[in-house]
Amino acid sequence: MSRVGTSQIALVARTFNVPVLVCCETYKFCERVQTDSFVSNELDDPDDLMVTRKGKTQLENWHDVSSLGLLNLVYDVTPPDFVDLVITDLGMIPCTSVPVVLRVKNLEQ
Repeated sequence: MSRVGTSQIALVARTFNVPVLVCCETYKFCERVQTDSFVSNELDDPDDLMVTRKGKTQLENWHDVSSLGLLNLVYDVTPPDFVDLVITDLGMIPCTSVPVVLRVKNLEQ
């Protein structure tokens, strides 16, 4: 998972054949699999979505509309197909090598 918007940027990069490199320390690797951004995520203040340069927005009084709820996700999931290389403290590895790193780390513990 990464900050929200990362997946869209990686998708556009893939569309235009621009390589996507991710920097991540191996201590952040985990065995948990996430297929979407909704199961385990942090939510930010929905009012932060209303901040504009001019200070006005169409949704200024969104609290008054009972059938409207705003969801401000903090992170999103970037599919491994969108990532060309992961740069770690062990060196540069493909996404497919992350499970191998986890296995080796578990054997060492």
